[in-house]
Amino acid sequence: MFASLISFYLATLIQNLPQLTTNEIKPSQFQDILTASPVPQAISPSGPNTNDLNIQASAYIAVDLKSGKTLIQKNMKEQRSIGSITKLITALIILDENNINDVVKVPLAATTIEGSRIWLAEGEKITVRDLLSGMLIHSGNDAAYALAIYNAGSVENFLGKMNDKAKRLGLTQTHFANPAGLDRDGNYSTAEDIATLGTFAYRNAFIRSIVSIPSMTVSSVNGQFKHELKSTNELLVKDPRVKGLKTGYTLEAGKSFVSVAVVGHGSPILTVVLNSPDRFKETESLIDWSVANFIW
Repeated sequence: MFASLISFYLATLIQNLPQLTTNEIKPSQFQDILTASPVPQAISPSGPNTNDLNIQASAYIAVDLKSGKTLIQKNMKEQRSIGSITKLITALIILDENNINDVVKVPLAATTIEGSRIWLAEGEKITVRDLLSGMLIHSGNDAAYALAIYNAGSVENFLGKMNDKAKRLGLTQTHFANPAGLDRDGNYSTAEDIATLGTFAYRNAFIRSIVSIPSMTVSSVNGQFKHELKSTNELLVKDPRVKGLKTGYTLEAGKSFVSVAVVGHGSPILTVVLNSPDRFKETESLIDWSVANFIW
């Protein structure tokens, strides 16, 4: 009975995480719900059946976050462009080294970056918290560059931190060449490394809360500039099992997605699809397959 009550409490905690606000979370606070007993581990009594899984992504992986067990994978060590999934490591560095209440003066270089933007204005003053929200929810490249320059003084200096952080996290098949995930020589990873990066990111309470938000509005500190943010993760409003995490898309990377879904009695499953023709449908297929082929 006691174990059942704990399982119920843990499942409720995870499901209610989107209700948290950034004001209730301390940066770099790790709540290791992923390894907390007694969340059940994935067990396959007779071996998983892959005949009913049709995934066209160039590479993919599904991982039981309780045990770290790989449930299924294809080409997980193949190095590929990953698009804006890169922003997860940018967020981890900022949360390690900066206060979310710090105020950033947006540099010109951030406002001229190509791709997805939240439309920051040169000289605008905005908090680290709101830039992180713009980067993780709306996938704003301008927010990523503003944070990188604020943290390290230049993008080049920040790249050194990104690749040092990758080594410390054990991302042995990964290299970063910009803080946003734009197509650049030397910006690549693998499904296996992204699963590791996604695990570290999801353990961070601030990130876990932000990536569960479908939409919100952030403003400059004086209220002059407002930025409407809409999550690039379509499954947040379509599949209640999915709690995050981060999409990625460039011409070179294709459509990619690293997600965390909570199934069973609170068991988290992390999935990665890279260069998928339908990243959200194929993510749901991986989740459904994992639920059907393992005892949770």
